[in-house]
Amino acid sequence: MSSVGSTLLSQPGAAPRIHIRLADSLQMVDAGGRSALPGGSRPRAIIALLALAPGHRMPRRLIAGLLWSGADAGHALGRLRDVLHDLRAALATAGAEIIGTDASSIWLLAGDVTIENAQRSAGWPFLSELRGIDPQLDDWLSRAGDGATNGVAIEPVSVPDRTTDAKVSRRASVLVAPLNNLAGAKAAVFDIATTDAIVAALSALRSVSVLVELPGHRPPVPDYMLTGNIHLAGQRPQVLLRLVDVAGGGTVMWSSVIAPDEARPAAFAEEVAAQASARLEHELLLLEAERAAQRPLAEASPQEMVLRVVPDIYRLERDAFERAGKVLVMAVRRDPRLASAHAWLAYWNVLLVGQGWAAQERDALAAAGHAAEQAILLDPRDARGLAIAGHVRGFLHHQIPEALALTRQALEINPALPAAWTFSGMAHAYGGELETARRHLKRALALLPRNPHAFFTEAGLATVEMMLGNFEAAIEIGRAVLQLQPRFTAALRAQIAALGHLGRVEDARPQVRAMLELDPGFTIQRFRHAAPYVRRRDMDHFLRGLRLAGMA
Repeated sequence: MSSVGSTLLSQPGAAPRIHIRLADSLQMVDAGGRSALPGGSRPRAIIALLALAPGHRMPRRLIAGLLWSGADAGHALGRLRDVLHDLRAALATAGAEIIGTDASSIWLLAGDVTIENAQRSAGWPFLSELRGIDPQLDDWLSRAGDGATNGVAIEPVSVPDRTTDAKVSRRASVLVAPLNNLAGAKAAVFDIATTDAIVAALSALRSVSVLVELPGHRPPVPDYMLTGNIHLAGQRPQVLLRLVDVAGGGTVMWSSVIAPDEARPAAFAEEVAAQASARLEHELLLLEAERAAQRPLAEASPQEMVLRVVPDIYRLERDAFERAGKVLVMAVRRDPRLASAHAWLAYWNVLLVGQGWAAQERDALAAAGHAAEQAILLDPRDARGLAIAGHVRGFLHHQIPEALALTRQALEINPALPAAWTFSGMAHAYGGELETARRHLKRALALLPRNPHAFFTEAGLATVEMMLGNFEAAIEIGRAVLQLQPRFTAALRAQIAALGHLGRVEDARPQVRAMLELDPGFTIQRFRHAAPYVRRRDMDHFLRGLRLAGMA
């Protein structure tokens, strides 16, 4: 049996008119207890999908892909539009107008709906009457059924040894040990609250299997153990965390001191957990990439193939970058159901176009869109995949509402993921919400400071500062980015435009030359066509700076 839980979408004090119950079957009743379920399998599937993500705006493309995965995107969206029209008409007739829509998203109206995750029969499939509509929907329902319990999902399963089967995809297992309180009464209950918050934050990561010690249950030997102490720095508590490589003999692979400016235990624990999750995921990504690189490519699993090329993607050395793309394509071919491979392939295509390295830009745009869609279809709870898909929609396809919806969903799933804050910030910048963009980009940097891979976020922040007219700040941030990553053209564009607005043409000349060496085909006209900024004044402001700096 699964746990029982209920989500209320109605306004406080209002009596909900519709009650949706998710269990062995889908039930939907009005205030009088009469069934309000629409006819037809796909209309009912739409209701179930929206109820499984209460409060979320689900992208139309995602729902269309789940219900008509064998059709091309345009045809699937057309079918969805027709079914949705009939569904809303049927609900209106029954007095159950509970669905909201816009051009890119569909959601349940937060006015008069309650949703109940009810007890289910052991061994019986979740929402069994919706099985068989489409293979992608079956896979989604299987994942949703596995995770339809309240609280944090802990996986007390044995982790296969690295040497036993190179072809099996696996997640690094991390045992979270209870934090030690060395601060005494000054930090009473901080240790328990913070340990629980860290477990919850790490459980949102798709790359990590979280283990905890339970009474009477001994967890399997993990790959890594996260341990630490709470102590005082003056009068303020802070946390020292260590990541120990258990499989590697107990070596300390990473340590970090986190000192939030929070006095309340809950707020302190939440911020420690967010920073710990962001930093630990980054470190594990690098550690697992190093381990994957030790295995010959011919013997690597698809997951190991993905991990080994991540550093090459971030380095932006063109030859290694292009080889990384070929390896990602190989990984997708070997395991078409590996969501992370599709997500990284989408991100690779984003950088390929952004750097001006795409020989056939139209093909790269299509490849990025397809890979992003596959990533979220295969793992709709992967915040990184959703965030990357959002950036593909915004940066490459100029679909800003979809970009905002996808990155918002990524942040709801994992608010400790710097990539989600980064791509959300960029989407807000494209939409003209520059102050929100700056705030989100700064949050990404606060979660993961001193990160050598933060050049993407910092270049975005430099661009936003330039757009806001803070030219000196943009130049300073851009200079720091280019010292670490001189090949990132987005940072060069922001630097050049800021210098142009300040009339520092001589200072801009080396940057213009560097830009044209990296992207010989760059012109202001091409950038005008490719840039996704919605507001005319933002686009004109950017182009004016480039032109004043001497860019043709």
